[in-house]
Parts: sequence; structure tokens; C-alpha cells
Amino acid sequence: MPCRLLLPLLFFATVCHAQMANRPPVPQWLAAAKDGTTFTHAVKHEGKLLKAVLLCASDASVELLLDGKSIATLKAAETATGTDLTRQLGDGQEHQVGLRVPAGAKAAALLELNGDLAAVRWIVTDATWANAMVAGPTDADPAKNPFDLKKTFDAYNSWQLAKPGAQNQATDPATLTLPPGFKAELIRSAQPGEDSWVSMAFDPQGRITLGKEKKGLLRLTLGGSGEQKIEEIDNELLECRGLLYAHGSLFANANNTKALFRLTDADGDGIFEKRQELMRTEGGVGHGRNHIKLGPDGDIYVAHGNNVLLPKNLDPDSPLKNYAPDQLIPNPWDSSMFDGNVELPAGHILKVKPDGSKITLLAGGLRNPLDIAFNQEGDLFTFDADMERDVGTPWYMPTRVLQIVPGGDYGWRRGTGRYPAWYADTLPSVIDIGLSSPTGIYFGYTAKFPAKYQNALYLLDWSYGRIIAVHLDDASVWYRGEQEPFVSGRPLNVTDGCIGPDGAMWFITGGRGTQSGLYRVSYAGTESTVAEPRSNDIEYGIQIRRLAELKGHLMQWPDDGPEPSLSSVWYSLPDFKRPLVAYEARMALERIPPASWREKALTEEKRSTALPALLALARVGDASDLSPILQRLTTRFPWYVPHTRERLMILRIIAVACARFGRPSAQDELRLLEQTETHYPVQGWEGEIITPESAALQNREACRLLVYLHSPKVIEKTMPLLTAATTSEDLLYYPFMLRYLKDGWTLEQRRVVFEALNKAEKMNGASTFFKAISDTRSELASALKPEEAVKLAAVIQPAKPAVLSAHALPGHTFKNWTLDDLAPLLAKMDAKTRNRDSAKDALIRAQCVFCHRVSNDPALPAGVFGPDLVQVSARFNRRDLLDHILNPSKFIDEKYRFVTLKLSDGKTITGSLESEDDERVVLKPNPLATQTTEVAKAMIKERSVSEISPMPVGLLNPLKAEQILDLLAWFENLK
Repeated sequence: MPCRLLLPLLFFATVCHAQMANRPPVPQWLAAAKDGTTFTHAVKHEGKLLKAVLLCASDASVELLLDGKSIATLKAAETATGTDLTRQLGDGQEHQVGLRVPAGAKAAALLELNGDLAAVRWIVTDATWANAMVAGPTDADPAKNPFDLKKTFDAYNSWQLAKPGAQNQATDPATLTLPPGFKAELIRSAQPGEDSWVSMAFDPQGRITLGKEKKGLLRLTLGGSGEQKIEEIDNELLECRGLLYAHGSLFANANNTKALFRLTDADGDGIFEKRQELMRTEGGVGHGRNHIKLGPDGDIYVAHGNNVLLPKNLDPDSPLKNYAPDQLIPNPWDSSMFDGNVELPAGHILKVKPDGSKITLLAGGLRNPLDIAFNQEGDLFTFDADMERDVGTPWYMPTRVLQIVPGGDYGWRRGTGRYPAWYADTLPSVIDIGLSSPTGIYFGYTAKFPAKYQNALYLLDWSYGRIIAVHLDDASVWYRGEQEPFVSGRPLNVTDGCIGPDGAMWFITGGRGTQSGLYRVSYAGTESTVAEPRSNDIEYGIQIRRLAELKGHLMQWPDDGPEPSLSSVWYSLPDFKRPLVAYEARMALERIPPASWREKALTEEKRSTALPALLALARVGDASDLSPILQRLTTRFPWYVPHTRERLMILRIIAVACARFGRPSAQDELRLLEQTETHYPVQGWEGEIITPESAALQNREACRLLVYLHSPKVIEKTMPLLTAATTSEDLLYYPFMLRYLKDGWTLEQRRVVFEALNKAEKMNGASTFFKAISDTRSELASALKPEEAVKLAAVIQPAKPAVLSAHALPGHTFKNWTLDDLAPLLAKMDAKTRNRDSAKDALIRAQCVFCHRVSNDPALPAGVFGPDLVQVSARFNRRDLLDHILNPSKFIDEKYRFVTLKLSDGKTITGSLESEDDERVVLKPNPLATQTTEVAKAMIKERSVSEISPMPVGLLNPLKAEQILDLLAWFENLK
């Protein structure tokens, strides 16, 4: 199942609505006059409309009007119910939405216009509606708020309408939205005991096999007169996400059983007497063992999510083998972020012989590909999931359709390490879908549909309840596609589907224990359903691509394809017009021992050939290749070449080489540093037009390289970029990178960085975005000198903004806590029942662990500057301890007071006194850093002891009250 099926249902402000741009405003109750009232509001949505849902609550039946016409009757409801208006409002025209409320009644409504990641509009009933008589806010009593989004469901959460108890039958097909001429039928609703359905497949007899979410398989036989027979054909396999009939058997990928099976009915009596385990895989079951398809070569192709580990008997000569993190600066947070235990190659595609005798790793670097599909030319596609918590960050990647090639690495890495799509060692998408929860995919071949829909690739989106038709274009260069809504409903939590033997589209709903249904979509319009021949242009494009692949003897689907020759590979390396051919050529080059082409790569004069060859050498060479690669790049092919694509490629080669082989020599490092500092920020060549998007990509990579090289100029040179930044990605990226630099800052530069984070915090994003801001802020703050912290206190911990994004993490409040705020809670606190994990998080967020020893737990940092706090509760009660934390300068132990020295040259130095003798004084300006400053006593003009504690004020401000209580209980429980 997609990751959203597996996440626990959290409250709205965190994950369950992670991709919404803002929290909806509060609707107002509108009261009708004695003879009834019609309230109206103008609505116009420009651009793509993903979903339009009207939520309405009332104390009487209300008529829903559109442009003056009644389109629905909404029953009285204490909890708001939804009506899908996508089809009516998606034409870009202005409409009048109205509510006709009977005499003496009241109603309230909230209209969600859901566009894309950054475009969600809310229209609520208020005084701006025509004839409005406002009767108060709907959340006046929070316990009775009919629009509480834990009780009612917007577009993203419409799947919850199919939860047990919400409805006992699958969604009425009459409510589904389809293109003209198509109709939908509900064939069967899952009955009690039939579980929720996650997969389906037609057997050779035309019967439908259904995979139950918990355990077992069902067989549904449909009679010609409408009768149905359902029987259980397996009661052992756990969550069969993938089902395939092939080679006279049923292949089943059982996620929770952690194995791929082949079931055989030798005597044809409908009972599988033999069950053969073909492949066992360890790892998790969240992003797990997914759908399977029959390949054009007769092998079984298997999609696995990023929680599944590779099988132990993997073919060592698999196409994908030379993968690595390849991050120039690994982020220490990655292992603690969501899916932090994911191992490379993350999500992947396997190719399994029907008897299980050989298992090949075809491609990887995916997050959670639920399904795969072959087109008529034998090209393989998948619909990969995003990491929805990353929305707003520079490492976010939307859900996307990918063409899968042997050896392809699609760049998924845990945490912040995901490759952007433009990296030279990954491949771009066919189309970015955006908001969606990928499940099944399949082509429309053999469907009795108009030709346009026969050739479409269908994508199933679980959370938004829709099936998308993607129309692919000419494949001579690279597949590209356009998307079109095909089927949508509310709820319509689609899990799997296919084109049936009758030429209709069949699909099922279910997942996460929801009500399942089996649907059939057929065409009854007037257009011809005869397949159209391919256009000459498309056929010619495919032939050209195939010819290029064969001419280069590159990687082919068959296992026994010819080994590529060096000359043919070299010829295909510079094919930038056909990225697939160039990519396959580089992968083929990596299969040839580098000893036979190393010198050729290092002396190639043609830049378009040399760059992919040097990238290949950086991936398969050894440490002795680092200096020759860097020398070639800095002398013959410096990264500030005229073309953006090549600039980015050179920066990527440098990053890969250093990531795999280690730091450059001093000479190579100096040359890289001088060139990059000179050309950063990127200016472009004379006459070259650099788009803001292109400039941002180049500047981010150049910044990363300069930080890696410890550039003394990168902070200064980045400030104009940060000051001018307007996107959430840039506002986070530059502070995120600069946090690695502890020295070389001016006070004003630090202010700019904190202000950028504060600006980012008010923008759209999901939970990881805000956590990254918070963690980056904490690291930057921990590097401050005490006097800097005092001067920057207002920007380090800004007051809570008036409107905070709906995605702020729990605890992301920035309240300026006082003792009076918390004192009433202290008397009621039971330390023994408090949350220890929450306390650990609070100790880190409040930066206690940076200066103090707070426990004997080796998993927590142990600061050495401040007092040891392990026994602090033996000296202070909880109120006094809280007072000391909130007011650190109220009492300062003499051992921890800072000393300030005014020198004869006019300078002032403040720090803790480390040592002193007759000739010198040694201070440590930053208690969290190792650097000290030695001052000759003859230079000291004035010496004083600071009355300000080195412990900053406001350290508890990022925490919620409950977390502060957990922190205090931590120390009490240490006794």
C-alpha cells in the first residue's frame, strides 16, 4: 500500500493533510429569515482543479444551488458532509454557489478548491455571502464543531468516508465522474468477512481473484444472469499485494508473509495443490512487497518499496549494482528522519525467473513503486510515491511516472539525501503528477474504448479517489505525457485494476480496512473503439531509438544480450538529445573494466563525451582516480562552461568523486576553491539567458561545494542569494548548508540567516520542512557566542506569527513562557506518568544536552560546559528548577560566569576562563566549541565578570507545555 495507507491517522495539523497549503478559515453560521433565505457566493477557479469539495452542516435540509439551479439536497447534519463539485467548478468559469436554507434554520459551509501543492483555496460562509445574516462561528464550542477535520473529511482524507461504520456499501457508481460516453457499474461490495481488497487479477477462466488485506485470497465467479459466487481459495498468505496469472500458475507477492509464491492447480479443479516459494525478502512491510507483472521475456517483474531488503540469492551480475549514497556532505539527521532505516537501493524492481532460479536487480532508487506496467514496445513504467512530509523542502520530489531502464537509479535516498531529477547519474520523470497516493497502474490496450483511451497509461490514486489517464507522446527522445482525470469519486480509494477480458476497465477499492468495491467501466458513446494505427512520426521515433540502442549494443532486456564493445559505448556517450541512450551508454561503460578505458576518459577532448566518461570513472574507479579527474575538470573542463546542463554535470561529477574517494589534495582543493568562489553566484555567459530556476540549481550545488571546501568567502557570497530568496526551498537550503560553518560569521550575517528561516517558517510546507527549519535554527544558535545570542534573541526565537501554517509540528509554538504560565500545572504534575521520549526530544530542542550532562544515557549528547544536571532535582524542587531555566541570569554560579576583557587595541573578548598564569589569560568564547583565545596580560586594559548567564533565555520557547512538564519530570525521575 502507499505510504499514506500505512501512516497512523494523525490530527490535521501534522501529517494527515501534509500537502495542504494552509489551514481552512472558520465558517460562520448563516441564519435564515422567517420565510427562508438563499445565500450565494461567486466562485471562480483558474488553472488545474484537482478536487472541489463543499462541506456543509445545518440543522435542517438545505438545497445546494449552482448558478441558481438546485443540484442536491443536503440533509441536516451535526457533522459536515461533503459534496464533490470538481466537475462543475473545473471549467475556469465564474459560478454562483448557493445554499437555500428554510425558515428559522441555520447552515454553514466550507468549499475547498484544491489545485496543486501550493494552491488550495477555501471559501467559507461569512458576511461576504449575499443575504448573509451571521449567527456566530461554527467553532464557538470546539466539542461540537461540525467542521472538525478529525470528524469530517476534505479531499485528501475522503478515503476515511469508506472506513468501517462510515458506510456499509461501496460508493454509488452514479456519483462517479467520468468522461462523456463512459459509464460505471458497481459489481460487488465487500460483505462482512470478506475483508478489504488490495489486489485483483482475472484467471484464465475469466474469474476474478481478490487479495485480502489481512489474510487469504477470494475467487469471484460472475454468472451471465448477474449471479455471483465467492469462495476462499487461500487462507494462509498474508496481504497479497501482487497477483498474476502466467505460465499455468498464480504468482502471489505476499507482503506480510515476506515472500513471492507460485501456486499451481495441476488438475484444474480450482484448488491450488502446490505452493512454491520463489523468493524470500526480509525488511519491513510498510513500503513492502507490491504488485507483479509478466514481462515480454516471460519473466516475473516485481515492484518493492523501500522497506524491503534485497534477497540473499541475488544475481551478482545484475544491471543495478554500483549504487552508493554519493552525497558530498552527508546529513547527520538522515538516520533519524522518516524511513531512516532504509538501505540502498531503497525501492527497487526485480526480475524473477518463473521457477525462481534467477533473481535480477533491475533498477532502484525508488520510494514506493506500488505497481509496474509494460507498454506495447516492451518499455517498463512505474508510478512512484513522494515523501509527503518533505513538501516545501529543497529535497522534495512529487509523485511521478518513471520509465524504468535496466541499471537505472532514480535517486531515492533516505532523509535529505534524495537526488534531484536533474542529476546526471539519475533519470528524469515521464510526468510529475503532484498530489496523489500511487497504487495500481496499467495500460488500456485491448479496452473497447476510443483509441485515445486504449493507448493511455492509467494511474490509480488512493487518497484523492481517482484514476488518471496519462497520454504518452513520441518516444524518439524520451517519453513525455499529459494527464487527464478519467474516473473520480468520493470516496474512491482505488487499490488495483486492469482491462478485463470483456474489454472493460475493472478496478477495486479498499485498503487500510476500508469498505471495498469491485467496479466495471465501459464505453457506450458514439466514437469508434477500433484501435488506430500508430502515426508515422511515433513509429519512426521508436525505430530511431531502437536503432540507437542496437547500434551501441547497449543494455538490453534479454539476459543473454551481447556484451557492449568500448567503441560502440563511446560513440553513444554524448547523445544528449536522447538521454536514455546516453544513460545506458554510461552504464554499459561502467560494466567494462576501467583499466581498459581510464586513460581514454582522462584524455578525451570532446566535452560531451568526456563528461559522462569521467562520471563513470568517478563511480567505478578507485581513490587514485580522484586527483586526475579533478585536474581534468579544473584545467580542461572547468564547471563554469557556457551551458547550464554541462555546468550541473561537472558539479555532480566533482561531488560523486569526492563522496566516493575522499577529500581532494591540497592543490586540487585550492584550484576548485578558487574557481568556484570566482563564479559563485552564477552570472552566466554573455548573451546566455539563465532562468531563475536554473540559477537556483547551479547556485545550490556551488554553495554545497564551497561549504565542503570550507570556503572563507561562501557565507559572504551567499548573503545576497539568501536576502533575495523568495521560495521555501532556497530559504531553507542556504541556512541548511551554512550551518556546517561554525566560524567566519558577522553578527549581521547570522541575523540574515535566522530571518530567512523565520520567513520560510511562514510558508507552505509539511512536517519535515518545519522540523528541518527548527533543527537548522538550533544548530546555528548553538554556535553563537553568548553576547551574540543576546543580541539575536528576537530573531532566534521569534514571537509566534499571527497565522501559523497548518503543518507546524507539535511543539512548534514559540511561546514566550513565564513562570506564571506554567506554575498552575506544576502542582498537578505526576512525574511518574510523564513521557520519557517526549522529554528526550525536549532536552535536544531546548539545547540542554549541548552544555549539560542530563543523564547516563549514551544515546544523548553529554555537554561539558554547564553544571551536571543528573542530580539537580536533589537540590531544587520543580518550581525552582523551572525558574532557573526561564531566568538563567537570576543566579549564576561563579564557576560558569563569563569574563570580559577590554584590550588596549580597542577589542573586547568575552568567554569562560579556561586558564591563567603570570603572562597570559586563556578564554573560551563559545562553550560549545573547542577553540580558545589566548590574551597577553600586558594587552588587558580592563577586566570584568559578566552579569549575564552564558545560558540563553527562551530555550523553552519552542516547546509545548506538556513537553516542558516531561522535561522537568525527566530530572525528577533521575533520582
